Amino acid sequence: MTNPALGSLDWNLVRSFVAVVETGSLTGAARHLELAHPTVARHIQQLETALGLTLFDRRPTGLVLNPAGARLAASARGMRESARAFEQVTAAVRSSASGLVRITAAETLATVLPELLAPLRGRDPDSQIQVDLLIANDQLNLLQQEADIAIRHVEPQQQDLIARRLADLPYGLYASPDYLAEHGPPRLKTLGEHRIVDGVSAPRFARYAERMGTPLHRDQFVLRTDSFTAQLHAARAGWGIAALPLHVAAGISGLERVLLDSPFQHVGMWLVGRPEVRSVAYLHEAFGTVADVLNGFVADVRARSEIPRRIPAAPDLERMG
Repeated sequence: MTNPALGSLDWNLVRSFVAVVETGSLTGAARHLELAHPTVARHIQQLETALGLTLFDRRPTGLVLNPAGARLAASARGMRESARAFEQVTAAVRSSASGLVRITAAETLATVLPELLAPLRGRDPDSQIQVDLLIANDQLNLLQQEADIAIRHVEPQQQDLIARRLADLPYGLYASPDYLAEHGPPRLKTLGEHRIVDGVSAPRFARYAERMGTPLHRDQFVLRTDSFTAQLHAARAGWGIAALPLHVAAGISGLERVLLDSPFQHVGMWLVGRPEVRSVAYLHEAFGTVADVLNGFVADVRARSEIPRRIPAAPDLERMG
C-alpha cells in the first residue's frame, strides 16, 4: 500500500540523506550543505517518519547506514542527479536568447505589427526569437499561458501580470467623400444629425461624443460592430462617420478625416506579459523590444499627422477596450 506522505516528500530531506551517506556523519553533511547540525538531524528524522523506515542504526560512534538505507541510497543519488539536471536546464532556458514568443494584439494593429516586430528576428543565427502573432479582439489569458505578451487597449487588472503603459494610439474621425457630399462636413454642434459607425463592446465614438458634450441617440448608429476592418469598410462605403486609427485610415483612399478642430480621443495602450517575462531572457528581451517599437511607432504617427502630444481624456476613456 502506498504511503500517502510520499506524494508530498520534501526534496530537502532526501538531499540531507544523501549528504549524510556520502560524508559519513551529520556534522559532515551539515558542513557540506552549509546547514546547522540540528537541521540535518531533523531532516533525517522527518525522512524516516515519512518513509516509515529506519535508515540508520544509531551507535555511540554516530549513524551507520542499515540495509534499508543502503537500498534507498542509490535511488536518492539518482534523485539528486535528476534535480541537478533540472536546475541546469532551467538555467539554460532562463538565459537562452532564442525561443518562441506568442504575442496577441487586437485587429487595429494587425497591419503594422509584422514590420514593427522585425527587430525580434535578430542578426545572430544562434540568437533567434520566433513569433506567433495572435490577432484577437478578445483578451487571451496570459496566466493560463494562452499567450506570452499582449498589446491591450484596456488597463490590466490581474496583479500577477507584468504591465507597462505605452503611448496612446492616435485615432481620428473619418467618412467617405460621397457621405460628406450628401450630408455635409460634421461639426460638433451638428454631430447629432449624422450617421455613426461604432463598436458594440467598445463604443469609442459614443464615448467621444459624450465627452465633447454632444451625446448621440441610438437611431444615429447605423452600424455597430467590434470588427475594426468592418468599421473601416463601412465608413468607406458611405454608411457614416467612424472612429479609426490614424496609422491605417490616413493611407486609405476613399476616406477623409473630419472634425480636425476637435481631434478624437487617443486610445490607451498597455503592454502586458506573463510573470516569466521577468526571468526568461528571450521573453524579457521581446517584451522590451515590443515596448520600444510601439512607442516609436506612435511617435512617428504623431509627427506625420501633426497631432498634439496629449488630448485631455475622461477616466473611462483611458480604460476603454
